[in-house]
Amino acid sequence: MYRILVAGFVCLALPAPAAAQESVEQRLERLERELEAQREENERQREQLEGQRQELEEQGADDAQLKQEVQKQKISAQDSAKLSLVGGRPTITSADGRSSISLRAVVQLDAAHYDQDAQQPLAEDFRRGSVGGAGNREVTSARDLSDGAYFRRARMGFEGVIAEEFNFRFLGEFGGSGTEGPARINDAWINYVGFAPFTFQMGAFSPSANLDDATSQEELMFPERSTPSELSRTLGGADGRIGAALRSSGQRWMQSVAFTTRTVADAEGADSAANLVGRLGLLPLTGSDYDVHVGANGTYTIIPPDAGSSARPGVRYSVRFRDRPELRVDSTRLIDTGSIDADHAYNAGAELGLRWRSVYLQAEYFWYGIDPKSSLDAPSFDAFYAQVGWFLTGESRRYNPVNGSFQMPRPFVPVSWAPFGYGAWELAFRYSNTDLDSRRGHQGELAGPNAVRGGLQQVYTAGLNWYLNGNFRMSFNYYYVDVDRLNPASAANPTPFGAAPATPPPGVQIGQRYHVIGIRSQFNF
Repeated sequence: MYRILVAGFVCLALPAPAAAQESVEQRLERLERELEAQREENERQREQLEGQRQELEEQGADDAQLKQEVQKQKISAQDSAKLSLVGGRPTITSADGRSSISLRAVVQLDAAHYDQDAQQPLAEDFRRGSVGGAGNREVTSARDLSDGAYFRRARMGFEGVIAEEFNFRFLGEFGGSGTEGPARINDAWINYVGFAPFTFQMGAFSPSANLDDATSQEELMFPERSTPSELSRTLGGADGRIGAALRSSGQRWMQSVAFTTRTVADAEGADSAANLVGRLGLLPLTGSDYDVHVGANGTYTIIPPDAGSSARPGVRYSVRFRDRPELRVDSTRLIDTGSIDADHAYNAGAELGLRWRSVYLQAEYFWYGIDPKSSLDAPSFDAFYAQVGWFLTGESRRYNPVNGSFQMPRPFVPVSWAPFGYGAWELAFRYSNTDLDSRRGHQGELAGPNAVRGGLQQVYTAGLNWYLNGNFRMSFNYYYVDVDRLNPASAANPTPFGAAPATPPPGVQIGQRYHVIGIRSQFNF
C-alpha cells in the first residue's frame, strides 16, 4: 500500500511521463533504503532507551540499598556505648544514657618522721601501746615508732548506674595501716533510687556515722580523720561494713539510718555484731558566701560480736575503743580501753560546720559508753575536735546536701607550665582531745575494779594542702602528740602487757609526747 502512495506522489512531482517511469523506480528504491535505515535507527534507539531504563532501575536499587545501609549504620551508632572521661575517670555509657560504668581509683602514699625520746631497755622505758600479751608488737613498738613510707590507701575498682534506678560500686583495698595489705573488699554495694528522695543500700559500705565520716577519704582536710570521729565510726560503721541502709535528702537536709553487722576484715567469730547507725544533718543558713551545717549522730550496738565459747572468760562479747594518733605510718595505738565484756555499747555526737567564703570551720563532740555484762559500773568517755581551713588562693569548700558534708574545691587555676598555673593552696589547723579514762584512780596504784585506763590523748596538727588539679594533691603536716595514760594493771589483770618487764610497775605513766613530720601524695579519679 505504501508503494502506491509513494508512486503517486512521485508522479505528481514529475513533469513528463517517460522520465517519471524511470525516476519513480529509482526513488522507490531510495525511499525503501531510507525507511529501512530509519527502522534500524529506531530499533537502536529503543534498545538504548531500554538499556538506560535498566540502568536507572539498577541505580534506584543501589540507592535504596545505600539508604538501607546508612539507616543501619545510624541505628548501630545509636545502639553503641560511648566512652568518655568524667573528671578524669574513664566512663562507658550506654546508648540510651540509662546505664554506665566507671573505673575508679584512690592512691595515697604517706611518709613520716617521728621525733621522740630515745628508746631505753624495756624494764626502764615504760611507754606502751595497745593492751596485749606476748607477741603483741604494740607492747614494745611505742618506744620506737617507725619512720618510713607506705601506701595508706591503694583502692581500685568500678562504679556505675544500671537502668537509671540502680547504683553500684566495687572497690578493692590494697593499702593498710603501717604496711600494705592484706588485700580486701572496701566497698561492694548496690543502691536503689527509684523512690525519690529515698535511697536503699545493701552490701559492704561505710554508713554515714558523723560529719567527718561523711567526708570521703580523698577530700579530708588532713591525712586521717580525727580520733574522736574515728572512734565513733568504728563502733558500728567504718569501711566495708556489711549491712543495709535507708537514706534520704533534700536541698537543705539529709538523714541516714543503717543496720550493720561485721566488717569484711573482721576475724571469724561465732556470731556477728548487730548495730544501728543514724545521722541527721541540716543546713539552716546558706548563701553565696556562707553555709551553716548542724547535725546529730549516734550508734547503738544491740549485740556485740561473739568470739565463741573458746574465748577466754570476760572477753567473749567484747567492745573496745582504741585508735592511732591520727597518722598511720606506724600502726601503734597509744590509747586503748582494752576489751570489755558488754551487753551493749553506744556513742552519740553533735556536729557543726561553718563556711564563710574561703574559710571553713568544722567541730564535733562525742559521748561513748559501754554497758558491761558484769555488775561493775558502766564506763563512759567523751572526745571532741575542732579544725579550720583557709584557702589562700580564694577557693572554698562546697556543701553536699546528699551526704551532709563539705567537699574539697577544684582549683581556679590548675597547675601547668604554659600558661602558668599554681593550683589551690590551703592552710589547716586541728586540735583533738580524746579521753578514754573512766575512774582511773591515782598514779602509782593498781587500777580499781571499776577503772578503765584507756588514756587521754591530745593531738595538735598544722597542715598545708596543695591541690594541683582535680585529681592530684600534696599534703604537708606537723603533729604534736601528748598522751597521758597510766598502766592499766589491776588486781584482776596484773599483767595486761604480758609478764614483766613487758608490764611496767603498777600505776606508772605509760604515755608519751612526741613530734611528727608527715607528707602525703595523692592521686584519685
